[in-house]
Amino acid sequence: MREQIEKAVQTALQGSRKVKITFKQEAIGDINYLLGMAQGNIVSLGSGVDALLMAIIQTHNWDNDQNRTLTITLTDTFDEDWFVGRMHPALESIEVAS
Repeated sequence: MREQIEKAVQTALQGSRKVKITFKQEAIGDINYLLGMAQGNIVSLGSGVDALLMAIIQTHNWDNDQNRTLTITLTDTFDEDWFVGRMHPALESIEVAS
């Protein structure tokens, strides 16, 4: 998964700067890493996504599989090493988004 994340990130950085990620079912605890990256302006989440993620953390329930998938924007201060290092155990899939 690490190589797949690196490839998607590098492609996104050369184009749309957006990736569509899907968390593993058991990775609710790893949402905090993504929220931290958003607070640190490493990635940007869509409107209301942070509230959805906080609700998932509080309830420890994805509610439905759709909530495991979201599109994020890689900011100008994106840190590839941090993102890949923290997210590779948590992600089920990643792809470049437009």
